[in-house]
Amino acid sequence: MCSYCSQTSPNLVENRLEGKLEEFCCEDCMSKFTVLFYQMAKCDACKRQGKLSESIKWRGNIKHFCNLFCVLAFCQQQIASDPVSQRKVNISKAPAASMALPSARTNTTPIITNVVSLAKVSPAQPTGNTNSVLKGAVTKEAAKIIENGNIQADAMKLLSSQSSRLLKNKALLCKPVTQTKAISCKPHIQHKECQTDLPVPNGKSDVELDSPPAKKKKIGFFQTYDAEYLKVGFIIYPGSKESSPRPQCVICGEILTPENMKPANLSHHLKTKHSELENKPVDFFEQKSLEMECQNSSFKKCLLVEKSLVKASYLIAFQIAASKKPFSIAEELIKPYLVEMCSEVLGSSAGDKMKTIPLSNNTIGHRIDELSADVEDQLIQKVRESKWFALQIDESSEISNITLLLCYIRFIDNDCSDIKEELLCCIEMPSQITGFEIFELINKYIHSKSLNWKHCVGLCTDGAASMTGRYSGLRAKIQEVAMNTLAFTHCVIHREHLAAEKLSPRLHEILLQSAQILSFIKSNALKSRMLTILCEEMGSEHVNLPLPAEVRWISRGRILTRLFELRHEIEIFLNQKHSDLAKYFLDEEWVARLAYLSDIFSLINELNLSLQGTMTTLFNLYNKMDVFKEKLKMWLKRTQENDYDMFPSFSEFSNSSSLNMRSTASIVFEHLEGLSQMFNDCYPPEEDFRSGNLWIINPFMNHQNSNLKDFEEEKLAQLSSDLGLQSVFKSMSVTQFWIKAKTSYPELHEKAMKILLPFSSIYLCDATFSALTESKQRNLLVSGPALRLAVTSLIPRIEKLVKEKE
Repeated sequence: MCSYCSQTSPNLVENRLEGKLEEFCCEDCMSKFTVLFYQMAKCDACKRQGKLSESIKWRGNIKHFCNLFCVLAFCQQQIASDPVSQRKVNISKAPAASMALPSARTNTTPIITNVVSLAKVSPAQPTGNTNSVLKGAVTKEAAKIIENGNIQADAMKLLSSQSSRLLKNKALLCKPVTQTKAISCKPHIQHKECQTDLPVPNGKSDVELDSPPAKKKKIGFFQTYDAEYLKVGFIIYPGSKESSPRPQCVICGEILTPENMKPANLSHHLKTKHSELENKPVDFFEQKSLEMECQNSSFKKCLLVEKSLVKASYLIAFQIAASKKPFSIAEELIKPYLVEMCSEVLGSSAGDKMKTIPLSNNTIGHRIDELSADVEDQLIQKVRESKWFALQIDESSEISNITLLLCYIRFIDNDCSDIKEELLCCIEMPSQITGFEIFELINKYIHSKSLNWKHCVGLCTDGAASMTGRYSGLRAKIQEVAMNTLAFTHCVIHREHLAAEKLSPRLHEILLQSAQILSFIKSNALKSRMLTILCEEMGSEHVNLPLPAEVRWISRGRILTRLFELRHEIEIFLNQKHSDLAKYFLDEEWVARLAYLSDIFSLINELNLSLQGTMTTLFNLYNKMDVFKEKLKMWLKRTQENDYDMFPSFSEFSNSSSLNMRSTASIVFEHLEGLSQMFNDCYPPEEDFRSGNLWIINPFMNHQNSNLKDFEEEKLAQLSSDLGLQSVFKSMSVTQFWIKAKTSYPELHEKAMKILLPFSSIYLCDATFSALTESKQRNLLVSGPALRLAVTSLIPRIEKLVKEKE
């Protein structure tokens, strides 16, 4: 029994779908069931694609529907437009019309009497009984139609049309049939409105009476298909409408117009174009019709498979770009194992289909370009709909000796009513470039996408001279074209790094000597393995040292902490290698300073990690910096009291050692004092964007100092008493709250967005450069399309791209 049509058949076609073996009577049923199983079929009523839970059998075909409402709608539509039922009704009415024919003829024949004629009548014209003449004319005409066509309905229609024309013609007083030189067998009739003095019915105007009557549309009698038409080799074309079916020849495949749905026209086609098949039996044409249906189903199946294969190619290309893998992995790894898995689980036919998925290196590259272009189109459209946007710009030359310029954009996404961050562009630059040239590159891209600099409210850079130049820097050029107050922010994380990297000469010397020890051990693989074996034998918590990375300065705290924890093992190892570096571990003062460096850098690294992340605002990061500056003041106070509990490694070593810590304590106090001063210099109060803008964080509190005008103060007071907004304030973020308040308080919304939109750090650019360094073999990621897909949060519209390929 077929799993699709539920009919028994001697033929057997098997297919495994998600581990379950299904049996079918033919390939067509298997193809239709597969489309239905993967929810790609469309409802026969509402034409919606998706899961179809209901099905009925309609005229030998199985129809599928979303729910019972669609089944009901389909049945009502079919009953209303069913030509077979309409034809039955017409045929049943035909005998009744023929029975009423004599009475209709007798009762509706016009008899013109008692009319005084004003026309001159020539004696040559004969006179006669008007009633008999009209009777004869009508009866002869009706009999002729009935005799020739055997259609009683036409006769009835003709009689009704003739009898409805009641005339009062003054020119036909006693001679209603006026003959000319030629002999006429029926009267010259005119409309009643033109032949009588009676008032015009329905209020028609003279213009309408003078115009000729509109021609009635011919109604075809053979516009519905009959199964008998298969005897002359014709079926209904599958693509035609149900209201006007079009016949299709099963021999040559020619499709005729609906007007040719007549036995005579269909027979004429068979006699003229396929005369040798005129005497073939019906079985021959039925076989031809089955062959044509199989061809059509195979063609549809090929189209369906082709669409699914293209979509699979797009999906794999998107995953490759998102996971930052080389393009060749699709053809070298994914496709072979995909064929093997499908052949094993779903059968050899499924494995053969997997072989046809286009996954070559060039194809994946083209797919990634198209996906990236679609994501970029979505981004540009969202930015255009957003009234304001802010930029984050950074450059780097760490990959393949290519200098890249990255530009991130933050905008208002109206679809989700929140602020979004996306990669705007990735531009390859020459190695030597000035701030003006950087502006020209970005300005060219901005104009190519029809964006307006006037909507730019913020710019964040790393503070390089080419970015912050007063006259020719990027900041100055953008300020010129923006023509509004542009909030410029120096990266908060970069400033924290500048403040933390400054050390006293004695502590800096400890840092350099620690780097020498790490280089001695990690420069040779054999030495690194021997240290690992030594640590394992001694039962150490850690068995190796991390790689030193001067560029990634944030790893200093982790490296110094590991070096301090393994100081005994490293000392033994260096003595075995007869290295002079072992003397440093014999100096307790050196070890104490190493302990302090490991503690202070660990604390700084914790601060750095807390500053990283997406969707950060100036309020969040400046609050964290204020907390750290307060901690520094507290540490200075506790250091003066010889309390070092905030530095666990240094405190533990000082308690266990008999060394006089006076000199080390003075170094620690000096470093903490300088560190506090550096943080105050890097984050001056006059550059704090929070001053006067704290009402943005909580508009329902009483703020004394605010950068608001008088009417804005009134709007803020009105907002603070709005109970509706107050109830939703705690359930959403600050950005979502001010976007929600746009309709009621547009002035406050605009002012808040100009403060919340600017970036506070260049973390996104640094994270993107880190994505470039993850795979040194993948140079194609340097290109903009692949990089965009690797870092974007937007989903490409794959269905749209596949449809464009059709």
